[in-house]
Amino acid sequence: MRRAFTLIELMIVIAILAILAAILFPVFSSAKEQARRGVCLNSLRQAQLATTIYANDYDDMFVVVNHQPNGIVNSRIDRTWVQILMPYVRSFDTFFCPSAKMGGERPEMTFDEDLVPGDTYSRFYQASQRVNVGYNYLYLAPVARVGNTWTAFPRSMTSVGDTSQTLLFVDSIGDRSSKVQSLGSGSWLVSPPCRYSRGGSGVIDTFGFDINVPVKTFNMPMGWDLNPLSPFRYGAAYPWHTQKINVIRVDGNASSVAPERLAEGCNLLPNWSGVIEDRSRYAWNGINNVR
Repeated sequence: MRRAFTLIELMIVIAILAILAAILFPVFSSAKEQARRGVCLNSLRQAQLATTIYANDYDDMFVVVNHQPNGIVNSRIDRTWVQILMPYVRSFDTFFCPSAKMGGERPEMTFDEDLVPGDTYSRFYQASQRVNVGYNYLYLAPVARVGNTWTAFPRSMTSVGDTSQTLLFVDSIGDRSSKVQSLGSGSWLVSPPCRYSRGGSGVIDTFGFDINVPVKTFNMPMGWDLNPLSPFRYGAAYPWHTQKINVIRVDGNASSVAPERLAEGCNLLPNWSGVIEDRSRYAWNGINNVR
């Protein structure tokens, strides 16, 4: 006698397969995201190692945000910190995170109007500003306009008192409202949540500038945007990994943290109007010679 599945048996098998798929697919998805997170953490480690080697070559100083010979801003000769570190890393892809959902064309295919054909450095000038590795530059290598002059103030590595806590790089996202930026593109710079603290002599600018002298910092918005839909909600840092942000400290200690952890020790208010209340928990500023 020939035998065959009954309809009920077939439905039971399909139901079992559906249950197994429902159980296993999230596991596979989680494993895939863990792998992407690991790749991003490794990229941050490579960027940190490159920064350390750069400091060894350049009098113990952190890498400058950008280099503009003769003060001329032009992609033919201007170099971002990403480009400056390129000789110390394996490839340009080191600075991108696979978890970032890139939209549109790849960033290295987008050019400035003044790009020089065949000039590799110029080719990557704009793309280097859209990497997913955000630099804590306002504490480690601030650029500010005092009067009419923009000046770089890179700090020395030995001036960092607590290298195991002070942030160096974090996962980042670009301004998604901009036509230049693609969804998921990054930001080469990130902004800390607070700037000022109180001391015995009154309010102190922890960026190291005289509180009585008007100073405009380079490029980034003032602090964190409290609008939950803004890409600058966390100062351009972004939780690409299941609501966690990869970070790496100056000493190379890397981890994944909740975004709110980056504001610990800070009374978060718009436009840096909040103050740093607990320096021991504030992970952005560990510079000894900056009050």
